[in-house]
Amino acid sequence: MPKFYLLFLITLYMAILPYNLAQAETEQLSTLEAAYAQRLIDEPMQFGYDLFDSETKISPPMGAVQDDFVLGSGDTLQITFTGERSDQDIYKIDTKGMITIKEFPPITATGRTIAQLQSAIDAQLAEMHNTKAYISLSSIRQISVLIVGNVKSPGRKNLNVFHSVLDALNLAGGVNKDGSLRRIKLVRGGRSTIIDLYALLIHGAPHIDMRLKDGDRVIVPPIGATLAVSGNVKRAGIYEIRKTAFGINNHINQNSEKLSLNAMLDLAGGTLTAGKNRFIHLSLTPDGKETITQINDNFARIFKSGSILSVISGDAKRTDTIELVGNVRSSGLYDLSQNKTLSSLLENDTILGDDIYPLIGVIERWDKEQITTKLLSFPLRLVLKKEFDLQMHSNDVVYLFSNADISSLYSDIDKIDKNTDMIEQGSQNNDDIIANNIALKSFLKERSVFVRGAVRVAGSYPVAQGITLDNILAIAGGITLEANRENIEVTSKNLGTGHQRHKKSGTQRATIDLSVSDPKYISISAGDSVRVNQKFRKMDEKTVLIMGEVLHQGEYDLLAGDKVSDLIKRAGGLTEQAYPAGSIFSRKSERAAEELRFRTSARNMQRSLASAIERDDNPPNPAQIEMVQSLADELSSIEAVGRITVETDPAILSVRPELDMLLEKGDRIYIPKRPLTVRVSGEILSPASLQFTKDKSPRGYINEAGGFTYHADKNRSFVLYPDGSAQPLRISTWNHNPVFIPPGSTIIIPRDPKPFDFIENAKDIGQILSNLAITSVFINNIRD
Repeated sequence: MPKFYLLFLITLYMAILPYNLAQAETEQLSTLEAAYAQRLIDEPMQFGYDLFDSETKISPPMGAVQDDFVLGSGDTLQITFTGERSDQDIYKIDTKGMITIKEFPPITATGRTIAQLQSAIDAQLAEMHNTKAYISLSSIRQISVLIVGNVKSPGRKNLNVFHSVLDALNLAGGVNKDGSLRRIKLVRGGRSTIIDLYALLIHGAPHIDMRLKDGDRVIVPPIGATLAVSGNVKRAGIYEIRKTAFGINNHINQNSEKLSLNAMLDLAGGTLTAGKNRFIHLSLTPDGKETITQINDNFARIFKSGSILSVISGDAKRTDTIELVGNVRSSGLYDLSQNKTLSSLLENDTILGDDIYPLIGVIERWDKEQITTKLLSFPLRLVLKKEFDLQMHSNDVVYLFSNADISSLYSDIDKIDKNTDMIEQGSQNNDDIIANNIALKSFLKERSVFVRGAVRVAGSYPVAQGITLDNILAIAGGITLEANRENIEVTSKNLGTGHQRHKKSGTQRATIDLSVSDPKYISISAGDSVRVNQKFRKMDEKTVLIMGEVLHQGEYDLLAGDKVSDLIKRAGGLTEQAYPAGSIFSRKSERAAEELRFRTSARNMQRSLASAIERDDNPPNPAQIEMVQSLADELSSIEAVGRITVETDPAILSVRPELDMLLEKGDRIYIPKRPLTVRVSGEILSPASLQFTKDKSPRGYINEAGGFTYHADKNRSFVLYPDGSAQPLRISTWNHNPVFIPPGSTIIIPRDPKPFDFIENAKDIGQILSNLAITSVFINNIRD
């Protein structure tokens, strides 16, 4: 398929998709809901019909039946006798309403309660000595109810005497949205009862849901007149209204009732928030035009069929409150009359969070003159000590920060937004109070002090007025062990004669000796810089690892000048099974370089694959794409070894000290056992470790391993010797060169790079495949 045609189809699909989704969403609305949705911004739903949305299983009530349960034909009883008569049986009330018990005359049961039947049976037992009867309801009589009208599944339904009208409607699939919830008719014995489910749904009237009897009919007529309530109400929706009743016998008029504003709000559960709500009446004229009026009379009955009440809330303005947000235990709104000052709001440290940042807090205050907000800083530490205070104003917002907030302030990546609920209604979200407030973020950064050198947590820290050197050193984790307490550089605009606040002479740099100057009296302010110099250089943790055939494996500390022979001696020397010629020496810097080469090759391969796919002429097939992708994934994840060929035989190192390599931090040495095998790896049918034979050729080992696979590159085969060096092999039938293969060697048959010719730089693939094979061999050796 041509690319331009495929692009056209995708564009067409993306253009049609929103329409299809909107169409599907609209189709879910009922006809009535769609009609009201055209007149409102939101889509109002018909009230009450979700009562039947869930798939309700109709079952009899659980537990014991009460003694006042009235029995009828078809009920089954279990009667147990104890005493002179001892038996138990099941008895069914027959169609004549009688129950026949063995050795008793028939007893009338229909119309009696269980307690009354118990008394009748006890009377029959009066002549028997010490005999009692126990009655329980074994099964309940079934009834048949006809359900017709606007329900999803009309027809005759089988229920029992415990079921109600709602149970019957649920069994019929519920009332359709074109059916009435307010004029459901229950016909029993020629008399009709109107059931208004709104009385149950809105006011919770339990008597509305009547119990059913055999032969009852439930009729659901079409829905009557409706109106809608939307906006700032608790239960927005479309509501059915009743028809008007008149006369002595309450005959139903065809006209629907009219409701007042109060009645409409009662239907909708009231307004969401108190305050200045506006009430708008939308009504239709006889010629179909819509009129909009604002309602001022709560009792005027103006809402009729087709009317809409729209409740619009005005923005409530808080007064005489303070809001506390951030790293505190009790965030939210506080009464200004009880917290007139900052120190009264932050009376003690029990209100603070566990990770509080003590050097600055911020007040956000409304500036009436500029008609905008302004930010004020305060030293939280001094407020808690009652050494600093501020008068609070109405609607002030007080921000307190955590150490994590301050760390994120100087991070390039802001914290991820979290959808968390407010602590109190009207209070701000405590998460990301810095990241989501650009002005606050800039305000804090402008007040940074820069701490460097021998402190535990160097960095930038915002401060308020009144901060001293001891405060800033404490928030930076304190000075380290190697710090020079006599040489602390402070670059500050506060410095003057005697390093005090007096006699300021601009920004100066001074050297502070903590044994002479008390840091509590050295002021630090925004823009200052503090550097703690080192007395001595801290010793880094430098270790090397030796594994394999030494007496004491493990990590060893490293000093300058340590060599391989020193490490072997400290590890107790080599064991009798050691094979120093096959030692693997891995260096950290080489591992990093090797890993970088692998990752770079993977990225280049991914780019080359993308270019090849975009080509119009001869693009790669799916098998080729999968092959390159698999190789790139392997390069991205393979573990680097970083092997260097070294000498680890103590006997040789003693006579040739120039081969004794200096060790570096992170070096790893693995000394294997003396092998008696030769490994064949790579594109071989059955890679294996084979027994070493002195006169066996490389081709002989390959044949023992099953021979070459289809993807083998015979011309690039090589042998990897135990010391890490390698030599190419000529093993083809027409160009064979026998080479001695010592024990511990590995014959490697690389993969043929020819299938990768379709990508750029395909000539490098052969080298990459060989390096992968060697790395895999080293990793297998160490793991073995």
